[in-house]
Amino acid sequence: MLMFIIIVTVYQLHAITEQPKKEKCVHRNIPIAIIYNRVPKCGSTLMNTLLELVFNKSHTFRFITSTDYTNFRLSATDQLRLRQQILNYSRQVNSTPIVYEQHFHFFDFGFEMNNNLFYINQLRDPLKRALSAYDYTLHRCKIAGSDEPCVLSSRSLINITMDTCVSTGDPSWCISEPNGVSSAISFFCGQLSICDDTYKPITNYAALALAKSNIERYYPYVGLLEYIESSLELLEFSYPAIFRGISEFYQTYFKDKPVYRTPAESRYPINNKTRTTLRRLLKLEFELYYFVQKRFIDQYRQIFHRAPRRQDGKVR
Repeated sequence: MLMFIIIVTVYQLHAITEQPKKEKCVHRNIPIAIIYNRVPKCGSTLMNTLLELVFNKSHTFRFITSTDYTNFRLSATDQLRLRQQILNYSRQVNSTPIVYEQHFHFFDFGFEMNNNLFYINQLRDPLKRALSAYDYTLHRCKIAGSDEPCVLSSRSLINITMDTCVSTGDPSWCISEPNGVSSAISFFCGQLSICDDTYKPITNYAALALAKSNIERYYPYVGLLEYIESSLELLEFSYPAIFRGISEFYQTYFKDKPVYRTPAESRYPINNKTRTTLRRLLKLEFELYYFVQKRFIDQYRQIFHRAPRRQDGKVR
């Protein structure tokens, strides 16, 4: 899956945008790089499509996609390689922004680069995201050939629904990385051992605290799929020189059109007992989600002087 890096110019651009209700114009500095270390199953296919549309219309940035969809945790060598890759892109394109997308857990790019970049991301209701990831993983393994990789530890699990998984074994294992369900906390927490969700869900409050701290420090924008229209509106208003038109494209092509990566026949509803169990196990994930939700609503109200519109994104 994916991440965006938008490399603008070595000289900071200044976007002058009129605030709602005819308030005075404000100036915004657009830094060299915007990094979207995408959390899986939060509407990223939709976001990629919207970015493609904006790119094809404006040609104001270069769109680069990663083919690494599974290695979320980066070694020190991998981090240095990615850091150098971003620097190389900035030299190649000079003043043209770059959008680069990939999944990976947060890491600090270093003081000299942090002055010229920041992160963005998007979240989704933790229970819906977990179910989406689980069903998608089973579906991908079902259609994959015998010689193709399958995330599941065993292909014998491809017909095990979430209800069956929770009722016949360790429920926490059902929403873990071996079943294709990653922790959103890890994507903001980082590369430390307390952030590692490779074998089990995050249950460490220290990881949650670090994730919140990194969001406050490095992420001026984290949108929500449940508020997709308002999220795109906020993103475009905040960085119009880059994202101008993204809200209009959503309204035109996707507002009333579901975007599914998992066919209906491979998506399974859960019973109330399973729902209660999973919500309990996802307690920390919900704490992070509500933290981001409050922050997003406060940001939106401050800019637009009205509440954001809740409209669950038609994505699964």
